[in-house]
Amino acid sequence: MVDKESRPVFQLSASLGCNWKNIERAHEETEQAKKDLLTLLQRDVGEKFASEDANLVVFGSLGRSEWIDWLSDLDWTFLVDGQCKPRHFQIAQDIREALRKECRQGKDAKEYRFAEPGATGTFGNMGFSHQLIHLIGGQDDTNKNTTQRILLVLESLPISETNAHQRVLKAIIQRYLEEERHLITKNGAQFKVPRFLLNDIVRFWRTMAVDFASKQRHRGGEGWGLRNAKLSMSRKLIFVSGLVTCFSCNLDEKLQAKISTDERDIKATRARNLSHLQEHILQRVGKTPLDIVALAVGEHGIETSIARNLFSAYDDFLGLVADPEKREHLKKLRAEVSRDDKVFGQVRDCSERFSEALRLIFFEHPKLSVLTQKYGVF
Repeated sequence: MVDKESRPVFQLSASLGCNWKNIERAHEETEQAKKDLLTLLQRDVGEKFASEDANLVVFGSLGRSEWIDWLSDLDWTFLVDGQCKPRHFQIAQDIREALRKECRQGKDAKEYRFAEPGATGTFGNMGFSHQLIHLIGGQDDTNKNTTQRILLVLESLPISETNAHQRVLKAIIQRYLEEERHLITKNGAQFKVPRFLLNDIVRFWRTMAVDFASKQRHRGGEGWGLRNAKLSMSRKLIFVSGLVTCFSCNLDEKLQAKISTDERDIKATRARNLSHLQEHILQRVGKTPLDIVALAVGEHGIETSIARNLFSAYDDFLGLVADPEKREHLKKLRAEVSRDDKVFGQVRDCSERFSEALRLIFFEHPKLSVLTQKYGVF
């Protein structure tokens, strides 16, 4: 379980004198949901859902510590890193059946504490390390594979044992970095921004935006309001956390102090530098997107007013989607009537404040703006 005081987002709120009550509520409900989920799985599936070669990994609102009781879906994958065994399929089925048992009767239908993920098939089944590590780019790197890989890096949370999850995460980061022929700048003073990793994060963000339109077309506009809200806020936050993680490789002074430039053994020197960079990234992505961004705010001296606006907008967004009536309203809202809709007007207000704060951070900050132009745009 994660102690609230240890999280950078709450350390930031204390230093700014802010009370982000919805972020705090989400943290508390997330911690309780994690505890209840583990108890449920241990009771109905047994210890087999977590072993040396396979872990249950969750994503989405539970992975970001933004869980909303009885409203959030549970995005999960039974991640296999090792010899594929027939029993893995049965374990995934047992997990699915166990999650369906935690339900209650709602007004019109059953409500599930750990509701099934979306119908795309990206989650709610088995996942295999080989595709995630080796199929980066090219025709075999499907949208599903890209999504699982980037979300594994930016918002995943292992339930119980962490063996397979940590090995796969480490191997993915290593794969990205090994493709960088020059890890440090020519003068040997700084690590470069890892372009391969950054480009895949940017690709994922753009793919989400394109797929949003595609899904709306196939679903006849159903669910437009809530999906639009998530795209402009929580999905954008994931992208931003990846962006600042990559930029931190170039800006972190403690990391730069570890650079080895011993030219007597170039191969060993590169291995040491790769190891330092890999560990830095792993430490960053081990935190939630909100915490990653909160760390960046402190490290880069983001103005107090900008930081307040950024996180206050996100706090208000979490309050909106946690309100059952407003959430249901957004689910039913169609694009053609959204301009004059009061609830969607609140979403738009959150999105505009959030985006303006991000604009100031990435296009006005003296250091971040240079990296945004060089690596994020061109």
